[in-house]
Amino acid sequence: MNQILREYILTFLHPFKTHEVLRERVSKERPLTLASELQRDEENEIIGLSFVEALSVSWVMAMINGIYSIGLIYFGYLTGVFMSENDSLSSLIGNGFSLEYQKVLVSWSIMQVIIFPITLWFYAKVWTVIIKFFGSLFEFDGDLEQSTAEIVNQSMVSNLFLVIPIFGEMIRHFSSIIYLFAGLRNNMSLSILQSLIVICSPLIIFVLFITFVIIYFTSLFAML
Repeated sequence: MNQILREYILTFLHPFKTHEVLRERVSKERPLTLASELQRDEENEIIGLSFVEALSVSWVMAMINGIYSIGLIYFGYLTGVFMSENDSLSSLIGNGFSLEYQKVLVSWSIMQVIIFPITLWFYAKVWTVIIKFFGSLFEFDGDLEQSTAEIVNQSMVSNLFLVIPIFGEMIRHFSSIIYLFAGLRNNMSLSILQSLIVICSPLIIFVLFITFVIIYFTSLFAML
């Protein structure tokens, strides 16, 4: 477990260096194995995380974030109760701090922690498909399957930001893009433009889909 945490933190602190080392190891035809099955590397200290390892540590971070969320919700409830006892403030808060509302928020926070592995699995699958597609399109010279897995798995270390209260979730989403970019640049050796195209492809697809829907319904209403 200590080895996995060490790999997780190393990748979190040095994403570009991590992928550079992983790329060099592959080029030397030194296959990677699970960190739990591999002793300290004789040449460097970076081994790489498997999906299960990255998911396990990230889930712990999500649990910590869930505890923060429930604590803040409870604090908000106590604040609401205190303010409701004051006639001059009760009119301002209304029913915003009702017990029923707090129960819904707590239930949602717990549910987010429970389904976190599923959402992370979905995240990995989506980016695996995208990176493989563009890797083939850009004629990547190497083991596309392995490099894609490394890029996606290492990008999960952005979940470490979940330990930051309130703003951790937002920072996590933004930083995951940086970790993916680091993998595309230093693991697959794509150019900056190619890496940005891969990173922006989900947004481009979404915009095209929305545009298609708007055009379709506009033409449909015009025919009525």
